[in-house]
Amino acid sequence: MTFNKAGSDAAHSAFSESEIDLSFVPRSMNFNESGLEILHTYMNAIPSMLLVIDSNQMISFANEFLCKSLDFTKKELVGRTWYERLIVSDRWYEVREIYAKLTEGSKDKSDIKLPILDKHGQEQQVVLKSGYLYDKNGKIFRTIIQIEQVNSVSKQYVICTAEDKYRSLVENSVDIILETNTAGIINYISPSISMYGFTPEELILKEVSNLFFYEDQNKIIRSLSITSTNSGQTRVQGRLKNPNGQTYWIELYAQTLLDSDGHVKGITGTIRDIADRKANLNTLEMASDMFISQARSASEAIIFSDEEGNIIFWNRGAENLFFYTVDEALGKHISMIMPQRYKHIHQGWDIVVSTGRSWVMGNTIELYGLKRDGTEFPIEISHSSWKKDGTSFFSVNIRDITQRVLNEKEMREAKDKYRMIFEKSPLGIIHFDIHGIITQCNKSFVDIVGVEEVNVIGKIIGFDLLGPDANEDIKKCVTVVISGKPDNFSGTSFSFMGVRDTPIRASFVPVITEDEAIAGGICIVEDITESKKAREALIHAKNVAEEASRTKSEFLSNVTHELRTPLNAIMGFSDLLQESVEEKLKENERKYLNNIIGSSKDLLDVINNILDISNIEAGKTNLELEEIYLSDLIQDVKTEMCNFASKKNIELQIEIDPQAGLIKADRNKLQQILINLVNNAIKFGKEQGFVKIRVKQMPDMLHIEVIDNGIGISAEDKQELFKPFTQIDSSSTRKYKGNGIGLYIAKHMVELHGGSIWVESEIGKGSTFTFSISLNL
Repeated sequence: MTFNKAGSDAAHSAFSESEIDLSFVPRSMNFNESGLEILHTYMNAIPSMLLVIDSNQMISFANEFLCKSLDFTKKELVGRTWYERLIVSDRWYEVREIYAKLTEGSKDKSDIKLPILDKHGQEQQVVLKSGYLYDKNGKIFRTIIQIEQVNSVSKQYVICTAEDKYRSLVENSVDIILETNTAGIINYISPSISMYGFTPEELILKEVSNLFFYEDQNKIIRSLSITSTNSGQTRVQGRLKNPNGQTYWIELYAQTLLDSDGHVKGITGTIRDIADRKANLNTLEMASDMFISQARSASEAIIFSDEEGNIIFWNRGAENLFFYTVDEALGKHISMIMPQRYKHIHQGWDIVVSTGRSWVMGNTIELYGLKRDGTEFPIEISHSSWKKDGTSFFSVNIRDITQRVLNEKEMREAKDKYRMIFEKSPLGIIHFDIHGIITQCNKSFVDIVGVEEVNVIGKIIGFDLLGPDANEDIKKCVTVVISGKPDNFSGTSFSFMGVRDTPIRASFVPVITEDEAIAGGICIVEDITESKKAREALIHAKNVAEEASRTKSEFLSNVTHELRTPLNAIMGFSDLLQESVEEKLKENERKYLNNIIGSSKDLLDVINNILDISNIEAGKTNLELEEIYLSDLIQDVKTEMCNFASKKNIELQIEIDPQAGLIKADRNKLQQILINLVNNAIKFGKEQGFVKIRVKQMPDMLHIEVIDNGIGISAEDKQELFKPFTQIDSSSTRKYKGNGIGLYIAKHMVELHGGSIWVESEIGKGSTFTFSISLNL
């Protein structure tokens, strides 16, 4: 590359011997943000004062020559309004208006001659020249100001110094710098091309596209053509091929090279190795794809929004949480999922966007979300933000914490309830740790052990239940509980804490944490002084009652024996009289004799029932088991009850399961049960009705039913049926005879056979008495 050509170029920095022509006024250079680094490097090598200002006329770059000439540091200039820092105040308005037009694309680029100020306030007469840089969309995004002193010094020295600097910069650059003509033929290439196995000399006058892999050559040629034709810049990536055929990913940045008349005379460019960037980019893209895939299917709601707060990503978790589909959510403002009272979070959003800072950013906060149906529910959200190409984006992770809130509420309520129980319970409660040391107790415990309240802390809290002063039984309970098992204690051993000997009952239970670790134990202490007295009184009353019952039973037994002796005589002589002289008796005498015989039998039944009750209460009733044929037993019952049934024209029916044959039971008691039930059925049955005895064989039980179509029993009266001496109609004018003990005796005898008895009945429709007996006696 030649360094002493006439003319100038901002990216080339060529000088003539007579003048320094670094004017950017007739040029237009297209740079994006990444290209500014290269531009700044070139500008630092130029021996002329240069500034780069943004659209707000703020200094974004000042080259080294300017800083040295005006005695500023870059830090003192960058970020400051340029004319307020360098121009005398009476020219501010004029300069501001001129350069405001320039940033709007004005073609008026006339030089401005005016004094500027150095750091110390000293004025220097200069001429200001300006040009501008375009972004990739063709819009002005930077303005370059060149400041030329009216009285320049030692231009030739400056030229030589700048040329040396520039040559050193190019030849020692890590990037490869090259220059081609308009046809893409290489005129110059920097020595750093040697890293790929080439020498600069062997590439001069060769097409730059030949450096690349054949599949990428057309792309390179097309990119250079665009650069040359449009007088702009291009950036293209491709694979450079070294002499051994190895390929390397590189990026070629090309910029048009203009002559002093503004005509394109060639292309200048840089080649940068991007292998690491490419690998990192591939890895990043893969990671990004994996993240997006995982985010889409995540159960947790994940939402992205742009800097306006509009939703740009909505995953399946968000669909399930808020009931909006992806199509319904995209493009909507994120505040749609927040209740009205939380929408203030989005106020001042422009500040968040510009600064990237907010009290919610990087923090996890709890709010309420709003579902599509208007339902509010508790959520936990975490915010983050990032930038891409200068644009801010925001992400939010949202979790439904309804269950956690409910659990926390239940836990608080449980704690409050336990605290109330602990404080108000009439039972004494103490907590102790895994060493047996009491850590907490309630007032009831203090009252039980008889310690003054003022001595609670010193006397009880901290007391070692495993210490030498504690009772051995208490130690045993505490040791068992600390091993994870409950235990109980009864005695007076807590009296060693207090001043009185109080009988107590204590329950010890372990405290087990969620990870199943033993955290100590709880002891619940009950003062059983009163209950002990009550129990003693109850035992005494029971003994008295049992003695009275025994006395009553003995009395009834004696009475029934005393009554049986004369009654047997009456019944014997009545039967003898009936057999010997009945034909000689008159009608009314025969009637009287039958009344005597019937009443004697009724009285004997009463005496036998009383004797049975006496034996039942005395525990003297036993079974005399034998093998019997059930059909024969039931036929005997039918025969015995036939006369009574015929008086009311009631038909006696029998239905026996064929499987019911030989059974083992107490014949007399089983017959007594049946006679009692059939007798009641006939007694309360309807005239010309029926009474049925039905037998069902079960695997281990025998069910026997006595069915009638009589008057029936109400639900209230059924509760009283099997109690002794109880009748449904107990008035003195009752219609049906009876003493109310038959069903009670039947129930007891059924239970002796390992069974039970029950009744099903409805008023006016009859009753079914069913009893079961075990077949495994």
